[in-house]
Amino acid sequence: MPSFDIVSKTDFSEIDNALRNVEREISQRYDFKGSHCSIERKEQELTIKADDDLKL
Repeated sequence: MPSFDIVSKTDFSEIDNALRNVEREISQRYDFKGSHCSIERKEQELTIKADDDLKL
């Protein structure tokens, strides 16, 4: 019976692309205008900041 190993690796360039898309979406949305929302990545940690829970 063949066996196999499952390996999970994170492609950080894809995460950076997704974060850029999120930032662009935040800047273009009408309901986010005038709010201070941001998302940052440092190494393997994501930080999301928003004015209120609705915008998270």
